[in-house]
Amino acid sequence: MKKFKSVLLVDDDPTINFVHKLFLTEWEVTDQIYTAANGQEALDFLAKNEEFGRHPPSMILLDINMPVMNGFEFLEAYQQLPESNKASVIMAMLTTSLHEKDREKASKFMSLDSYMSKPLEKDQLMEVINKHWAQIEAGEKLKI
Repeated sequence: MKKFKSVLLVDDDPTINFVHKLFLTEWEVTDQIYTAANGQEALDFLAKNEEFGRHPPSMILLDINMPVMNGFEFLEAYQQLPESNKASVIMAMLTTSLHEKDREKASKFMSLDSYMSKPLEKDQLMEVINKHWAQIEAGEKLKI
């Protein structure tokens, strides 16, 4: 089974984070799951990892609608991070939004690898993992 070093869930809904943690644990895709309640907390987490020389998470699951900093604002700020914070990270938008406008906007971000619906489904996740696994293992920047 392919396993991530860690996954970062970025969502302001504690129930969704709890459920997604259960799923990720049950599916045995990672041993370490972190959460952030908004985009700013996620950026702070990534900056702290960089400060202490830790690797960034292998996957970030990002909601769109959050207080303080939403998913799109996070993606804009993420693009400004040092490359060492971005290498080998699968970035997936995980949302309840059915608006085609949101999907179109998301498609413009080169750092975004996938757009999925909540709740997370195992088949969706495995498809994304399988698509990008070789690059993750090689420590390469992902190509969409």
